[in-house]
Amino acid sequence: MEAVRVWLALSVLRVVWVLLPQSGYIHPDEFFQSSEVMAGRVLDYKVHLTWEWSEDFPARSPIFPFLTSGIPFLVLKAMNYLGLLPDSIGAYALLVAPRLWMTILSFFIDFCLYKICNSVKEKWTGVEIDAFRCMAVFSASYVTLVFFTRTFSNILETVLFVVIIGLVIDYIKGCDPEKSQKKNGSDVVDDRYLSKSHSVLLSVLIVVGFFNRPNFPAFVFLPMLYWAFYPIRQSSGLWLKMIILKSLRLVPGAIVTSTVFVVCDSLYFGSLDIHSISMDRFLHSPSSFLRNLTVTPLNLLSYNFDKSKLEQHGLHPRVTHLFVNTPLLFGVLAILAFRDAPYLLRKVFHYVRHGENTAETKNSDESSSNKPVRAERNELETKGSQKSSCRELDIEMFFLLCYFIPIFIMSLVAHHEPRYISPCLVPLVLAYHSHFTWKAGKKLLFVGFVVGNVLGGVLFGVLHQGGVVPSLLHLHNLVHQQQSTTTMHIIYFHTYTPPGHLLGIHNSQTANQSIDMVQMVTNDNEGPQVHLHALEGAPINVLFDKLRILYQEKQVSSNTHVTYIVSPSTLHSTFYKHGTDMKIVIVLREIFFPHLSMEDPPKVQDIVQTQSEEDSTLLERLRFTFGLNLYEVM
Repeated sequence: MEAVRVWLALSVLRVVWVLLPQSGYIHPDEFFQSSEVMAGRVLDYKVHLTWEWSEDFPARSPIFPFLTSGIPFLVLKAMNYLGLLPDSIGAYALLVAPRLWMTILSFFIDFCLYKICNSVKEKWTGVEIDAFRCMAVFSASYVTLVFFTRTFSNILETVLFVVIIGLVIDYIKGCDPEKSQKKNGSDVVDDRYLSKSHSVLLSVLIVVGFFNRPNFPAFVFLPMLYWAFYPIRQSSGLWLKMIILKSLRLVPGAIVTSTVFVVCDSLYFGSLDIHSISMDRFLHSPSSFLRNLTVTPLNLLSYNFDKSKLEQHGLHPRVTHLFVNTPLLFGVLAILAFRDAPYLLRKVFHYVRHGENTAETKNSDESSSNKPVRAERNELETKGSQKSSCRELDIEMFFLLCYFIPIFIMSLVAHHEPRYISPCLVPLVLAYHSHFTWKAGKKLLFVGFVVGNVLGGVLFGVLHQGGVVPSLLHLHNLVHQQQSTTTMHIIYFHTYTPPGHLLGIHNSQTANQSIDMVQMVTNDNEGPQVHLHALEGAPINVLFDKLRILYQEKQVSSNTHVTYIVSPSTLHSTFYKHGTDMKIVIVLREIFFPHLSMEDPPKVQDIVQTQSEEDSTLLERLRFTFGLNLYEVM
């Protein structure tokens, strides 16, 4: 009951924190691979599309942004049409609706964990596992509270990953080699295994995952390896026959699912005309037909294998995922996995050497090989020899290999972002959730888990680029208060790229995009003309050159010109220095707190003494140092 109450409390926290909403801005992909794309399509807002959505080289399937953001935007559009919302959809609704939808999806992972734990408990009776404790540990992770409530494609990847793990475990649970060996005839055994192999569903999920993120095969490699080779204790001829038959059963579902995605992507990006789809045309010129097809994951893979292009996004050492990103994301869970890595290697070696059923293999290594990987060292010594079930060893090894193998495979690519390995949280929680109780000997572990996730949640859910989204919500109101004769310029400097759809500007004229990603939009010809500039990490002289050009345009224009600059507080003194030198008057209007820019981090002396009032309080100095400033250029 205690675990149930903890899980319920954390579930409420997950929903409430989304509704507040969370101010942290993890990565631009949160918006520019989902909600920014669908806001343009569904709500007809002016948006900025990144390189992945170019019709010349499309690298993302539009199906997944529709699932993550398109559906909630359709709901908002319907509510607005029925008069259930004000005249225009507010920025809060535009931000929270997709996140709330993803939060609901994240609870499906909880449900899958519940089903997996019950299956494991039923099959592997010697394994210490509790469904609600597992769900509670999963819900307590800041990866769940922050990353899995955002519109990243990684949450879809996690959902598919956990479903495939569940299906593989269900398949293994339904197989009993010892009983099936008593059956007469090899065909009986084949039917027994093949009928419960979930081949069609697995093939569909794998293809869906591949079109969502091409690195998805790294996650399913190990589960599908177990699925293909289980059970290994058969005659060599029958064993090979079963692997071939199971693999062949994957083909029809994979072909149908791939065809659906390729056709949908080709129609969306215009490489294929719906009126041109016919069997006659295909038979007449199949090569011409196939050249017009768009296979987005292959385009993305070719882009990532081009080192010159990958350098634009940053190259990292091959060990970044293993030694930096895993502790950053998983904290104590990752430390436990590192601790048990030698035991895992020994188990794998023993498994390969002696096969699955080690109960019949009596040797001097039996006691050590039967030690559970996820047990503490003192438990390993006292309890290992009492547990002779090979299947207990298999399931524990299975969970840890599902954690390590994807990390090793994805480390082959030199661009390592922490969220890429976020699905690995699932097997880690399954392997180690029983460790987190308030008992003697485990209190320090429990405290470390809680403290690590609180710090991670504050960093990514609140602090990191935390002023960008609140500033857009504020500017949304300012934009819609302006007259149609007003021309607005909004310049974001040294921040992540602002998602323009949160301004709620309708797409009533062609975008005028230049090197600084300016977006010229109007509000149904009734609101102001708005230009959104993203200067990101440009030098400050680029910003003031832009201001000089805007000032010249203002002198010859009959419209009212309003210019805002959004920049980290750490650049405040630099702003005023350059503004004074160039005789440009800049007035501070708002400070959005908190905001942490790792590119322009605050200095300790800024907290002790800022450029504001010398007698200001510590809280005021923190607000002025860890803030995002909104300036108006007069």
